[in-house]
Amino acid sequence: MDEQTKRRLRHIRDATEVNMRHKQDLARNSVERHERARVQIKSEVMENKNINYCKHMKWLN
Repeated sequence: MDEQTKRRLRHIRDATEVNMRHKQDLARNSVERHERARVQIKSEVMENKNINYCKHMKWLN
């Protein structure tokens, strides 16, 4: 293989690794964001003193 082909393949390999890392980061951030949202919703519902949501939403217990 000539030098130009080697550089091209090296660049493709490095770009693929970066893209995979970026994809994994996005997936992890999405999961973390959903978990934080679930905790936030639960805390807002539990702090509401006017309505007893625990009777209607079994997942709060």
